[in-house]
Parts: sequence; structure tokens; C-alpha cells
Amino acid sequence: MYQCDFSNEEFRKRREKLRKRVHNHSVFLPGAPTPNGMVVFRQFNDFYYFCGVEVPHAYLLIDGPTGKTTLFLPEGKHLVHDSDDPMLCADDPDYAVKTTGVDAIEPRSKIEHHLDKLTTLYTFIRDGEGFRECVRSLDDARRQIEADPWADQPGRSAYIVDKIRGRFPKLELKEVQGIVYEMRMDKSPSEVSLIRRASQLAAFGLVEAMRATRPGVMEYQLAALLHYHYMAGGARDASYPAIVGGGKNAYHGHYHANSAPLRDGDLVLVDCAPDYRNYTSDITRMWPVNGRYTPVQRALYGFVTEYHKTLLSAIRPGRTCDEIEDEAAQIMRSRLREFDFATKSHATGPEWMFNFKSHLAHSVGLSVHDGVSHKDVPLRPGVAFAVDPQMKIDADRIYLRVEDSVLVTENGVDVLTKDAPLDLDAIEAVMRQPSLLEAFPPMGVPRR
Repeated sequence: MYQCDFSNEEFRKRREKLRKRVHNHSVFLPGAPTPNGMVVFRQFNDFYYFCGVEVPHAYLLIDGPTGKTTLFLPEGKHLVHDSDDPMLCADDPDYAVKTTGVDAIEPRSKIEHHLDKLTTLYTFIRDGEGFRECVRSLDDARRQIEADPWADQPGRSAYIVDKIRGRFPKLELKEVQGIVYEMRMDKSPSEVSLIRRASQLAAFGLVEAMRATRPGVMEYQLAALLHYHYMAGGARDASYPAIVGGGKNAYHGHYHANSAPLRDGDLVLVDCAPDYRNYTSDITRMWPVNGRYTPVQRALYGFVTEYHKTLLSAIRPGRTCDEIEDEAAQIMRSRLREFDFATKSHATGPEWMFNFKSHLAHSVGLSVHDGVSHKDVPLRPGVAFAVDPQMKIDADRIYLRVEDSVLVTENGVDVLTKDAPLDLDAIEAVMRQPSLLEAFPPMGVPRR
């Protein structure tokens, strides 16, 4: 019911920083609800970020003028508790204060009493990030819900906001989302250690998937192997559904049906990472199903891989992502003659890459698309993001991607997922090693 990776003092500093960012106004943060179905509870990322409490239906109020933090908890009778450990609940406020380091514990029935005293309140208008959720996935889901004329579910945060507006019409509500996302960009040493472990597990899982790949193995078998490795390494789950796309399935960059057999002569794209104590990373590699890249594959994927290395070498504090991408494009344009592209359409792939301005893709941390973009300001130490060069050739339905999670350091960059091989020869060497999956015969029949 309470985390063990961060000190109470670190949470207190985050709350105080947030209070200053909202000009000493009050902040109200709803926690995640109890999940439907047989799913283990996972706290909303932003609620977790400011207090570390892993109790469903909890609320946090940071008082603007005083900085006092009040945690509103359910009564014990409203919690499902299957442990001998003490409960974090409103019934035992002394234990909860001592455990969490907040200033006060109150039952949820007291929330209205506190809100009634305020004139301005910062809160979240959009839903929080929960299990396998991020900013992008929530936005995508919201668009689909809004397109459904029969949908009447406003979302938890929107419902709470409507309720506050109805009961306190004079209370001015302001969105806190952008401020919190900016804060999440700068990773503390404790956060870095968790992202580093998530990155190690992501890389180890990917290596095992390489070893297990051969014609006839199902995409979902590789996904299962990744999941096993994450859980064996201490993760709670995958942080997003695994993308295992063999052959033409890889053309859909975020394909995750994972229902087809892998075929001799194809490449397979694998992209996945664990949810390790609420933190994640991101990684992608592509490799040949039969263990050997063809000359055609070497030219195309080799170019993407060299582009990736060029991007990595240009990352350092003070530089913008635009500067890094422009420099990489210039260098790789000068190296085009090194790659023997098989057809005229294949030769268009590099030009597509030169014009694509999202190879330094997205931040990573509490979610795989972590808050605001690192591209808006010069890079600084403590920022973690995905380096994700991509190539697309629509005429041939070809899509290629290689991805690592990195951390900006004082002197340059630390590749957090470096335990997964990058060079094509190294990948082939890994694929010749024995695999855990040898005991499982290829299925060979796609699911319908």
C-alpha cells in the first residue's frame, strides 16, 4: 500500500516545488479507482509521483498558503485487504502519517470541507495514467469515446471536475497537467535507478527473444518470452502491449495483434518494455527470422542502425533535438554511397528519414510517453528519452525502426538499453545461441 523506492523527503520536495510552480495556490490530485475485473491495482502516475501511496480511491490536497499536505483515505471497511501488514486507511491516521510523511490524514468525507475554503484550485482535467497507459494512449481513447454518440462516460477526472464545479461554482479551477509533466522531465537519482533496471530487463528480454526466433514460431510466443523475463526480473508486468511484427506486419509500426507465424526470409520487429516499480523504458530491434540478414536487409536496416549511432554520438547537454537531428541527417547524407540499396524505391528510404523530424522520439519514465516533449528546450542532464530512428518505404510496405532509451548526462549520453546488441553481426551471433524456447515447438498456425 506504500512504495519503498523513494524517501518521504523526496516526495515532500516534489510537492513543495509544485506549490511554488502554481504560485502558492492549492492543488487537488485524485488517485486511481479500484480496477474492474481481476487486475492488480496500479496507482495513477502523477498521484504516485507526489506521495507514493498505492491505495485506491485516495486523494491528495496540497494547501497553497501553508504547504500543508492532507491525504484523504478510505476507511478500512471499504478496502480489500489480504495481507497481515497494517492498512493505510483513515482508521489509523497516526500510522498513515508516519508511513507516508504527509501532514495529515482525513477520511474522504472531509474533502468538501477543505474545498469550500478555497478560491483557486489546480487539478487534473484529464484522466490519470494507470496500468499500461500513457498520454498518447489516453488521448487516443478519448478521441474514440468522443466519436461514439452513445458513450456517456466522461472519465474519472472529468467527472470529479464536474462535481467540484457543481458544488463550488465560485471556485476557479486551473489545469495542472503541463506543470506536472514539466516536473517529471527531470529525473532524480532514484528515478534513474528504476529506469535503468527497466531498461536492463527490456534489453535482456529482447536478447532472449532473438535467441528464440526461428521460422514457425508465433509472434505471441516471443511476446510471452519477453513477459516472462520481465516478471522474473522483478517487474509487475509489461508497460505496454508487446509489438511483435513479422514481415509485412512490421509495416504497421504499432501492430500488436501478435497472432501470425514468423516466416523464413522475413525480418521481425520487436518493441516492448517492463513496468518496473511504476517506471519503464523503451527498446526496439529488428532481426531476421532465419538468423541471417540478406544483402537487401543489411543495406536498409544497416542504414537505420548507422543513423541511430550518429544520433547517439551527437547527444549532449545544451543541444536541441532539432540541432542533433539536422547534424545526423547531414552526416548520413554524406554516407549514402556506403549502402547498396537494391531498388530505386529502396533508395527513397533515406530521403524519407532525412525529412522525418521525430527520430528523437519521446520521453520515458513513469510512462513510455512521459509527459511533455524534451524537444521544446535544450537538453539537460537528467532527461530520459527514446532515440528511435525510423525508415518507411510506402511503395514496398517496408517499415524499419531501431530504438534505445537514453539518459542525458553531464558529459553526453548514457544508453540505458545498451545490453541489447545493435550491430547486425552481433545480432546474428546472439541468434546462434541456445534459447529457453527450444522446449516449445513452432505452432505454425495463426489465430483467427
